[in-house]
Amino acid sequence: MPLIHCADPGAGADFAPSAHFAPSFYDLLASGEPELMREPLRRWLAGADRQANRADAPYVYEEWLKAGGEPELIRESLVKWLAANATPTAAGTTAPANATAQNASFAYTAWLNVTGEVELVRDALGAWFELHGELQVAGYLYCAWLSAGGELQAFSGRICAWLAAHTHDQDVAHHLYCAWLEHGGEPAPVASSLERWLAAHARDEPAGAVCVSWLRAGGEPLLVAEPAARWLGAYARIERAQFLYKAWLDTGGEYELLRTPIERWLSVHGESDCASFVYNGWLSAGGELQLVREPIRGWLAAHATDRPARYVYESWLKAGGEPDLVRESIRDWLAGTAAVAGHATDRSASFVYKEWLEAGGEVELVRDGIGAWMAEYGGVASGVTYLYYAWFQAGGDPELLREPIHDWLTANATKRSASFVLEGWLDSGGEPAFVSDSLQRWMRVHGESPCAKYVRRSWAKAGG
Repeated sequence: MPLIHCADPGAGADFAPSAHFAPSFYDLLASGEPELMREPLRRWLAGADRQANRADAPYVYEEWLKAGGEPELIRESLVKWLAANATPTAAGTTAPANATAQNASFAYTAWLNVTGEVELVRDALGAWFELHGELQVAGYLYCAWLSAGGELQAFSGRICAWLAAHTHDQDVAHHLYCAWLEHGGEPAPVASSLERWLAAHARDEPAGAVCVSWLRAGGEPLLVAEPAARWLGAYARIERAQFLYKAWLDTGGEYELLRTPIERWLSVHGESDCASFVYNGWLSAGGELQLVREPIRGWLAAHATDRPARYVYESWLKAGGEPDLVRESIRDWLAGTAAVAGHATDRSASFVYKEWLEAGGEVELVRDGIGAWMAEYGGVASGVTYLYYAWFQAGGDPELLREPIHDWLTANATKRSASFVLEGWLDSGGEPAFVSDSLQRWMRVHGESPCAKYVRRSWAKAGG
């Protein structure tokens, strides 16, 4: 970076900035203020032909973009600079010397990070990687390319080679592993180098994020099991550990390995907003209720009416948790409070209703909410049959669902799944005449299917 130039007022003189100091172009660039930089930059760009050979051009472009300046101001100049001074390459082709200068990486990285436009620099980058693709600084540029949406195939071989050669890198390798895995890269090509990198850096804080990216990309959990355990030995209580817990549990990793780390994490963050994801992950993976029962009780005291609380309600009930723990919280979540609107008609509330009923919760708690939800979304909403079935199985009054079921059967009577709606209505005491036409339509299509006997049995029991 160029030095900031300051005039020396001279020995014995009074320092008067207005008379002795005028900020240089580079002083203004270093200010990070686009409004101060814009006009001097315009003048600098006006001398584009003179600037074509300037080694500091990448610095100028980078500082403007990093300061939030509009990319359009430098676009034409950057294109001309990259195309200038073509020279032969080792491959027998020619490449612009500016484009392949090592410090051009700063301009490339800033352009990709700010604009996400890969086409403008694609060819120049290819030439640059041909000469410098194994350098450490190339790692930042590979990251910028992937994060900007550049296709993996363009430089996949070089990226994998770079990772294999930098298994002891502490600065950029973890970013590149994450970028590769989070932008569609297959785990297999980087598995060997990642295993070596984790062996050297498992206790470094960034290793946690690499393990998370590996798991989310579908990588084999066993490859990161031991490094993850070492990482958690140092960082189990930090807030970001939640991402590793959730990723490990969601991908089928053995939940017993996380029992102690999660217990330690909950002792610090058990009532935080993000704890809901850990509760959900633990319970969904089959973790026992006892570990999270009291932490959830504390969490609900602070977050019972938050919209994401639905995930805690659903996972607790689905895992066999007693309805008593969440009863009053669900009541408040549905109805709202003086300070918070209720969620009875949220699209996702249907999942809470279903899990509550299937867990043996009383129908009265959710009757009004289900009625309001049906009025909002109608009887043909996606997945509504699961809610019908849960209501009937819990002994709910079929009259509550009369109109929604009428609408659903009108549109879906000949679907195989309609058998569950027909049986539910009849078995719960609904009058046969209400579904007679729909049942006949269903029988004309599915009367010979194995499930038809159950529909006939329900019809007969109902007195049809």
